[in-house]
Amino acid sequence: MKILSFDVGIKNLAYCQLDTEDGNILDWGILNISVDPTCEHVIKNKCCECSAKKVVSKTGFKLCTSHCKLKCYKDLKMKNIPKTDNPMFKLGKNIIEKLNAKENFLESDIVIIENQPALKNPTMKSVQMIVYSYFLMNENIKDIQMINARNKLKAYNGPKIPCDIKETYKKNKYLAIKYTDVMIRENIKIEKKYHELFDSSKKKDDLSDSYLQGIYFIGQLNN
Repeated sequence: MKILSFDVGIKNLAYCQLDTEDGNILDWGILNISVDPTCEHVIKNKCCECSAKKVVSKTGFKLCTSHCKLKCYKDLKMKNIPKTDNPMFKLGKNIIEKLNAKENFLESDIVIIENQPALKNPTMKSVQMIVYSYFLMNENIKDIQMINARNKLKAYNGPKIPCDIKETYKKNKYLAIKYTDVMIRENIKIEKKYHELFDSSKKKDDLSDSYLQGIYFIGQLNN
């Protein structure tokens, strides 16, 4: 059986598709669902990808707050990028478009989504429900479940990892990354490309959350 786990974000929607038999990763990555324009400054052959706040008047070249201050741009005339009209509608359309592009998602039997508090961050809750509704309308999906974020770290049952971080949120993010690193290396079924993906990612925390949530759910199925 296949499960598809989502870690919800406003800009990044991390996912991990897993085989429930052996915990093997079938697909793992992050969908960029942001509706905001991104910075086009190139660093090491890649665009910055931070949210752009300024645009060069003459060329339309977009820059984030940090890069618009660089010497090479300081003499260029710039203006502020206006806020997106009806951002929730555009966000919803963007999510659907990105999900449609991942045909293998509909091969999943169960979809699990990180549950979001309705009042603390309404936009995150909206993203959750858009993803929920998308899979609800597809007959291939047998079940959709919401998972409490606090359960993800319970997926790890290895040796204790030392951590001196006091602040709970930062501590949990740190441990999630460390736990995932240990667990994917212990599972010989997981392909090398996913080790490389994780090692090189700037969003290890999001990837970790989607993976650990999936492994936790598999553990619950087997109990």
